[in-house]
Amino acid sequence: MTPLQGVWAASVTPLAPDATRLKSHIDWLLENGCHGVVLFGTTGEGPSFTVAEKRRVMDELADAGAPMDRLMIGTGCAAVPDTIELTRHAARVGAAGALVMPPFYFKHVVDDGVFSAMAAIFDGLGGDSIPVVLYHFPRMAGVGFTPALVERLKSAFPELVQGIKDSSGDHENLTTLCKQVDDISVFVGSEALLPYALNEGGAGCISATMNVTSRLVRALYDGDNGSGERVIRARKALDALPFVSTMKHLLADHHGDASWQAVRPPLLPLTARQKQQLSQILDTIGTLPNFETLDLPENA
Repeated sequence: MTPLQGVWAASVTPLAPDATRLKSHIDWLLENGCHGVVLFGTTGEGPSFTVAEKRRVMDELADAGAPMDRLMIGTGCAAVPDTIELTRHAARVGAAGALVMPPFYFKHVVDDGVFSAMAAIFDGLGGDSIPVVLYHFPRMAGVGFTPALVERLKSAFPELVQGIKDSSGDHENLTTLCKQVDDISVFVGSEALLPYALNEGGAGCISATMNVTSRLVRALYDGDNGSGERVIRARKALDALPFVSTMKHLLADHHGDASWQAVRPPLLPLTARQKQQLSQILDTIGTLPNFETLDLPENA
């Protein structure tokens, strides 16, 4: 298995950010079935942290002995130079890859504009080569990577462009990426689509809810099709609430550490009403997989 396959948790970020607690969470996720962990993506509140904070956390994780070869770092910023700086730093600390969203402030940007930005990023890396996973989340970013653009970028930068995370939720787009673009790892952004993605030739998934469901998703990836219904049910139920705040609340409750609930503005912690709604959801779907005692495959 190459590093850019399998089920990866899109990790939340404990504040301030706190590298010590983050490393503990990374270790816990890897022990609970994840092939790897993505930091500073959407779930990790990546755009809410400064370049300096992200660099510091990467350094502290590396110094603490975190398995950097199983970590992917979200490095996409609105400013191309910031993306270059973070991506180069991710390469220098030995990260498995960089998850790169295109510059996301200006909307309705044509493919040529996105290609120009990505070419500037890739050319700016110099000798700091790192596998890049393009991050396609048009609903959040307002700009994305069309299949034709992915194919163009892969052709122009074959050693760098190694994957794409498709968070569009569009089955047709996912199929086109899997069938049209050669030699690229296609990750889906929801484990509810994992069976479909794998059937189409996809590499796996990178998902927010895997902070609490990774054991079950790993079982599904490993061929336990009976897990599929429970995966979909849990994902759809949890999607009813703000996902970052929900993941943090669940982890705070599990670890007995209320500080996990903290989010950076403009996000807010769950309200009392939302917490009540979450409690009702949990009554419906049962204990979340990562909080159960389950046997994992020996090669987990």
